[in-house]
Amino acid sequence: MRISRYFTDLMATYIAEVDDLKTDSGGSDVLNARLKDKRSQMFDLIPMMSSNPEMVAVIFHKSISINNAKTLLSYLDKEPAQFPSWASVASSVTFQPWAAEYVITLENSEGGEEFLLTTVMLEYLLGRYDLSEEHANDRDDEASEDDDDSPDLAEAGGEWMTEQGFDSHQ
Repeated sequence: MRISRYFTDLMATYIAEVDDLKTDSGGSDVLNARLKDKRSQMFDLIPMMSSNPEMVAVIFHKSISINNAKTLLSYLDKEPAQFPSWASVASSVTFQPWAAEYVITLENSEGGEEFLLTTVMLEYLLGRYDLSEEHANDRDDEASEDDDDSPDLAEAGGEWMTEQGFDSHQ
């Protein structure tokens, strides 16, 4: 399956955004507290959903269940201008009850339907990434610690997508 440049680029930054929220400087798990704080800022963050969707999408982290992945995955190779209406894909996902108010607000906001589909796709891909990371940790033990040639986030995201069986936009 092919993945668009849009999702390849966003996936890397979304992973980084979620990782930034997970722990504080002391290494303590603070994800739930930080998500709660972000969620309280939702209405202030709405203007960012078109320029930095990954920073707003994180509000919905761990609140989306995919009912029909096949339908959603058919849009992975699309750019936002090619996305279907939200109404045509909304039944493919379920949000946690607390998110219902946000979803309704976003559905009625300019660019909200595009943002919702983007968010759902990022959460789906993050779930696949988390599973692959568990397996990668086993392989990392065998890898050299002296590798100074670390790729940038977009390149790393593209490489991960290719490893998952998606064709890169490159």
